[in-house]
Amino acid sequence: MKRLCYSLPPAGQKIPWMSMVRSVWEDWRGSHGDWLQAIQNFLGAQNVFYLSSGRAALWLILKAISQIQPEKSEVILPAYTCPAVASAILKANLKPVLCDINPDNFGFKIENLKPKMNKRTLGVILVHLFGYPANVLEVQKICREHGLLMIEDAAQAFGNSLSNSPESKLGLLADAGFFSFGRGKPISLMHGGMLTTHSEEIFGEARKAHQDLNHRGSFRNLKYGLSLGSSSLFSHPYMYWIPQRIPSLHLGETIFEPDFIASSGVKLAGSLAGRMLGSLEGEKEVRQENSEWYSSNLSDVPWVKPAPSGRFPYLRYPLLVKDEKMRDRLLDLLMSQGTGAALFYPCPLNELQGLKGILQDSSVYPNAKKLSESLITLPVHSGVTERIRNRIRSVVQQGTLPNFSTH
Repeated sequence: MKRLCYSLPPAGQKIPWMSMVRSVWEDWRGSHGDWLQAIQNFLGAQNVFYLSSGRAALWLILKAISQIQPEKSEVILPAYTCPAVASAILKANLKPVLCDINPDNFGFKIENLKPKMNKRTLGVILVHLFGYPANVLEVQKICREHGLLMIEDAAQAFGNSLSNSPESKLGLLADAGFFSFGRGKPISLMHGGMLTTHSEEIFGEARKAHQDLNHRGSFRNLKYGLSLGSSSLFSHPYMYWIPQRIPSLHLGETIFEPDFIASSGVKLAGSLAGRMLGSLEGEKEVRQENSEWYSSNLSDVPWVKPAPSGRFPYLRYPLLVKDEKMRDRLLDLLMSQGTGAALFYPCPLNELQGLKGILQDSSVYPNAKKLSESLITLPVHSGVTERIRNRIRSVVQQGTLPNFSTH
């Protein structure tokens, strides 16, 4: 039976109403405190810029490094990732070059990466998909051997670190990195992104481009405050089904938007991000516990493959189903029960509507294709209850029984 009035959001950290009230009050008074410094201290980063989105931050990085090496025009990225990465590359007047992924850690397939490099290659974008560490050290070594810049896409990994090195924070290990505070991110504020870099040269070029961005804030603060309030209200499980059924909101859809606007970030959102840093570690513990529960309780199901590491604070838990038809059937049932289970990106970038004609890439990327056809992402945030976890386990475990149905 389909649950019309209960639908758990797939991802996202709860935003305390009191934090919103205090941030709005400070905005009205014109005093936000040193929230940017608080974020820098949390990350251990020196050179940062706060922008309107994660893709705007990536665009600013690419704009900066293309000024440093103007003779180069190609950027390598995973064949399976968010299309916003490709849109930022194109907005910077550069050419995206796809490379297949490694299913063991969702990073690059190393043996396929080197052949993609040539004298036109400007840099490589490594993506920490689901917040899980990709093969960053291995890719970094190759980039250094070839004299290429490496950029970390840590949009889904704010606050996460290498599995065996807590001090090695994702997004800070390469020449430059970026984070997102958009919808469904570790700090989910519907707005904002951040650039980080250890390179003074990249930082200097980024500063020049940043000065030309829109920095006006009063009306944008008001507009953002209203949208954030409605988002917080409708993210409750007993309300989320309402926006989920409004097609114009495109919830859960993957859309390629090449003409996005890059601007400075709204201070109200930045202030709120600074306030939420204190609760991030607690939220990470919850995500790690739920991830570990899925790995432990689904490991004996023969038609699924649990995530690479059970004990890790995934943003969304990646569950692989060995048969695409079974995946689709399980997903339909999980979604009908309002569990928060969802697809991720529907296909490799060169098969995505809108990008297909731009990339003109007819190659087949087997691992990226397989992941897109087998993946279900499960919610791990603090809104996941024991009842929801047990409902998910029940559906997944009964997936191939003769009496399998949507009841």
